[in-house]
Amino acid sequence: MVLARENIEFGTCDGTVLRGWFYPQAEKSACVIMTHGLGGVRHYWLPDFADRFQQAGYNVLLYDNRNWGDSDGLPRQESNPTHQQADYYDAFNFASTFPSVDYSRIVYWGTSFSGGNVLYAAAVDKRIKAAIVQCPAVSGETRSLAFKDRIPAILKERTHISAGSEPERVPLIAENLEAAQAGTTNAMFPGVHAYEQVRGSYDCGGRWENSLTVQTQLNMLAFEGQAMVHRISPTPLLMVVPGNDILVTTASQLATYEKAREPKQLLHIEDAGHFDIYAGDWFEKNIKGQLEFLERWVSP
Repeated sequence: MVLARENIEFGTCDGTVLRGWFYPQAEKSACVIMTHGLGGVRHYWLPDFADRFQQAGYNVLLYDNRNWGDSDGLPRQESNPTHQQADYYDAFNFASTFPSVDYSRIVYWGTSFSGGNVLYAAAVDKRIKAAIVQCPAVSGETRSLAFKDRIPAILKERTHISAGSEPERVPLIAENLEAAQAGTTNAMFPGVHAYEQVRGSYDCGGRWENSLTVQTQLNMLAFEGQAMVHRISPTPLLMVVPGNDILVTTASQLATYEKAREPKQLLHIEDAGHFDIYAGDWFEKNIKGQLEFLERWVSP
């Protein structure tokens, strides 16, 4: 029998309270620690993964990142990878307190931006049994080129924040389909594909807003998960790479995978875009591969 998920909260090292769900098991077993990507909340897409992990016999700890959703933290709607990476360590410590969790078999799981965070966290934290990343953010280099005209204004805004102004925000996706089609938006993810896929967040049941702080863009520029990936070994690593990812390019993800050391495993989902692997047939292929990886490296 599958047990009901529980509402949970836990504190991080700096006192920020993070909130989410715990999916328990009746017997002591492994645990998958999950959180969402840039601009997301735990309610959208991720419960499908958590349900399947739980049905396969794993505990799951799924939480909103600091500053997002139901979790505390300021500034709201801002992602700081350094803090989010360290929050995985505190999530590990919290998960270890559950009687049903075997702390020697805990897995870090991340998607998109949190996938990049897992590349960092798994490189540092050798307590974990394995790491899974899907469509991971791997480098700020492409963003630094895309943002090159914005960087002076982003840096200038820090003066206003220091003087007490509220941080400025930009949309995550276009406000409507027409703007996405016309390219007349300053959204972080301006395209039609992102608009059509992410707009479901409005109705997901979580505390989701279509915005993120301008300073998040600055934080992204210095993000280099590819620089850490070789340090994950000897922890087993699974990388799920969509074959037609234009948001985090497929080529950059594959190049990062090549830098990883064994043991490692690649799940290449041909023709899928960045947001496609969360639903439908592509999701089924994705979760099947992830469960096979867990069976090989984590199950007793």
